Amino acid sequence: MPLPTLALLHGYLGFSHRGPIEYFRGVGQMLRRLDTAYLIPEVPSTGTVAERAEALARQLFRSDAPVFALIAHSMGGLDARHLITHLDPDRRIKSLLTIATPHRGTPLATWFLESRSLIPVWVRHIGSPGLRELTPEARAAMPIPDREDVAYSSYAGCRPPDELPFWLRPYGRVIPEDNDGMVPVSSAQWGKFRGIMRADHMEFIGWSLGLPDARSARPFDHIDFWVRAAAEAMAGAKGKTSEGERNGSERK
Repeated sequence: MPLPTLALLHGYLGFSHRGPIEYFRGVGQMLRRLDTAYLIPEVPSTGTVAERAEALARQLFRSDAPVFALIAHSMGGLDARHLITHLDPDRRIKSLLTIATPHRGTPLATWFLESRSLIPVWVRHIGSPGLRELTPEARAAMPIPDREDVAYSSYAGCRPPDELPFWLRPYGRVIPEDNDGMVPVSSAQWGKFRGIMRADHMEFIGWSLGLPDARSARPFDHIDFWVRAAAEAMAGAKGKTSEGERNGSERK
């Protein structure tokens, strides 16, 4: 059985790296220590789900890796689901683990599209196409069916408003339910739900922009989390690959 290649997928306004700055801070180094084959593709940071998924397909499928396990942060999970359903004819993707993905949208996207505050105006100026697809209404109108031969699972993050860094607190208050400062817990759940982590949206990728605080378990140990997430994504891909091989043998 071929070992899956892990692919880490970034979110809205994201990137793979900019010089020494990594979107997934320290995660690549950790995967190298574990001798895990991985890719960190870069897609249009403000593009639509379809545009980002097409860019992702071009980068992944030029590799000779026979099997992929995907781990996606934020909007990257929507890109991955579109890719799996519409752009993977050879069925090389066998698992998807999403982290803080707005599967059902987020009220924060609606607020960003309507607010006249400086930062929302700037974000609209540079990235309206992708932003418009992150509202609850857009996600309800653009369903993406799952594929039976893929293992889907997910994590959500949550911190109460007083634990969020100061810059995230106004955004967390826009969302009228438990959230990580950007995405509601209920929206982040897809497939096998693996739990709610005590982390804000950016802590998942190693950017803890709040002061260390033992009372609120900050900073979140994102490297320990990613060791676990990588193992879970790889196990899911291996399980689905084995299942497919068994089904193929039975049909013969």
